[in-house]
Amino acid sequence: MTSPPFSLGSTVYVRYKDHVLFKNISQPMAEAIERETIGWLSKENSELILVEHDRTIPDNRLPSGQGSGVIILKSCILEIRELPLQKSSDCHLNSTETKDKGEYALQPKKRKTQNKQNRTEAEQCKP
Repeated sequence: MTSPPFSLGSTVYVRYKDHVLFKNISQPMAEAIERETIGWLSKENSELILVEHDRTIPDNRLPSGQGSGVIILKSCILEIRELPLQKSSDCHLNSTETKDKGEYALQPKKRKTQNKQNRTEAEQCKP
């Protein structure tokens, strides 16, 4: 299957046949494993596509971003389709501007552990 022409940066779902490495197995599998991934279409040429599923948000203050993903041979693609991103005023992918403090995983006002200054001497571990 050849991939349809999606624009670079599009979010895509890809189902593909993956090559399998076997070692010290008496009867290896007779066929490739079927896998799937979602991410951003980063590069494409006549033979392959690169789908990033984890990447650095572009920021002028940081060195060029890095990402993780998978390179897939087009001849191994079983299905590929573009995924629409939900448009919301509170959530922007690739936004350099924070919209809401609720986006942070650890919020200072909702700590689950006490600060060391708040513990009594009896609560602290002794050697």
